[in-house]
Amino acid sequence: MWRSGLRQRVKELQMILPPPSFLPPSPSPTHHLSLTKKPLLGLANASPCSAVTMSTTTNNLDEIFKQKRVLRSKVRKSLKAIDPSLRSQEDDAIQSLVSEAAWFKSSQRLCAYITCYALREVDTSKLLSQILQNTTKDGSAQNAKKLYVPRVEDKNSHMRMLNISSMDDLIANSMDILEPAPVDQHGNAREDGMCST
Repeated sequence: MWRSGLRQRVKELQMILPPPSFLPPSPSPTHHLSLTKKPLLGLANASPCSAVTMSTTTNNLDEIFKQKRVLRSKVRKSLKAIDPSLRSQEDDAIQSLVSEAAWFKSSQRLCAYITCYALREVDTSKLLSQILQNTTKDGSAQNAKKLYVPRVEDKNSHMRMLNISSMDDLIANSMDILEPAPVDQHGNAREDGMCST
């Protein structure tokens, strides 16, 4: 039953949202791909090599950003309109689908976000708890999974995916969104999932 409700919600969103237009339109006078001969590194004595340059007018980028703002506004309105009990059921259904998936069960390292309820994101709390339990009933860590969550590093929204072992590893950032502290309780830098092997 919940799956049919979820499918219906997806269909409704598809009806109100325009088709994605993330890619620029086909070549036109305002958007073109051109091949030019340029010297390598701009050195006058270097032999020329082919370089591909792409020029996109500011108008095209402005239009893409405008469409993105409109799309986000429509999605926010749709999310606000969802009944809280229905939202909770759908969040549970999504988490169940993920936790029952073979890829999830076999994964040893996972990346996830910490839900920000103000942004009306899908609740991930049950999944996070499941990942962080890490031990079987006999106390062994044979089924351990590593969890990496995002930390915004600067005003340009550069992120790192840092390992946490407990929800206590999280602190609120300036926007009141939970993210991992840069160091663990022992003062050691956290493992960055983007740099790990």
